[in-house]
Amino acid sequence: MKRLLVLSNGAGEDAIAAKILARLPQSVQDAVVCCPLVGAGKALESRFELCGPRVQPPSEGLFRESLMLAARDLWHGTLAGHARQLQFLRSQRLTVGLTVAVGDLFPVVWAGLAGLAPIVFVGTAKSVYHHPYSWPERWLLRRYASCSLVRDGVTAERLGEQGVEAQWLGNAMMDEVQPSGNALPEWGEGPVLTLFPGSRSQAAEVLPFQLDVLTDLTQRLGSPVQAAIAAAPGVDLAQLTARCDCWQLNVTDGEDGLLGYLSNEGQRVAIFAGRLGDLLHASELALGQAGTANEQAAGAGVPVVAFDARAGGGLRWYRKRQKGLLGDAVAVVPKSVEAVSLEAYRLLTDRAEHQRRVEIGQDRMGPPGGTERMSSVIAELWNP
Repeated sequence: MKRLLVLSNGAGEDAIAAKILARLPQSVQDAVVCCPLVGAGKALESRFELCGPRVQPPSEGLFRESLMLAARDLWHGTLAGHARQLQFLRSQRLTVGLTVAVGDLFPVVWAGLAGLAPIVFVGTAKSVYHHPYSWPERWLLRRYASCSLVRDGVTAERLGEQGVEAQWLGNAMMDEVQPSGNALPEWGEGPVLTLFPGSRSQAAEVLPFQLDVLTDLTQRLGSPVQAAIAAAPGVDLAQLTARCDCWQLNVTDGEDGLLGYLSNEGQRVAIFAGRLGDLLHASELALGQAGTANEQAAGAGVPVVAFDARAGGGLRWYRKRQKGLLGDAVAVVPKSVEAVSLEAYRLLTDRAEHQRRVEIGQDRMGPPGGTERMSSVIAELWNP
């Protein structure tokens, strides 16, 4: 029996792919095999078979941020690793009946060069709001993709006008953030914030900075602020919290996704995994250095405050891209505790501005429901 091969290129893309695959009929799920092209595929490995060489570049996919990161990727053999992946994919072409490429154009190109047609493209990265698909990318989609499922309606409309067969079935990212209905621990008084330190190696540096912002924000408000950390799948708590010098880590049994608490002078911050929807449903604001999670928060009506560490003004590539996609639903400020705290204070005290950003985020990301519709398309195309 032929396999349904899934290619993805990042932690956020892995999570989206896992959600779509989970909606497939069991008979189709039984045929799924996943090949993460960037990273370890942690969001996929618990439910689906993984295959192919792993590539974990030092830049963690952010090589466009600087020439230094790109050079480090080259030095550590990232291109050679991707070449091995392409060789592996070519060896699988007689065993694959359908390929689902999730992320940007990289999985589409690798699937196309490997001869893994037909290809369903689930585009999570690009939009007419920022860096729309260029003519070479549109040519690649026309050449390789049998079906392109893009992230918003205006992008699908534009691609259709440019001769690309594209559909918008809803944003799969938003299906991950629907509340489960299971209760979270009781919050105290004051606004609730969710912290996204991110899924990359910098998370251990980001988290203590965000906790400093939380402390400063509490002082500015003159009243308590409740907060929880949304940890990435498979997080190592000891590694994540290693630099939180003033905070005491208490690990729990992980029941209901509660991994533990950080405590400092009477303030306690819970750490959750797999409860993003519930956390966002309870939150007014997010401090976010994540990729996918920042976008999901904005779409769930939770404005995001992020920082950018680029010297000399301007934004780094990734945060500039995210700002373009989300507009004012995400505020990007310089990396200083004061700047982030001031922006968070503004949004918590100016209700009109807060509501304006809520509406922008919901408009840019769209409603839930895309996962089920995408899985239906994939199931219809599956022909073992």
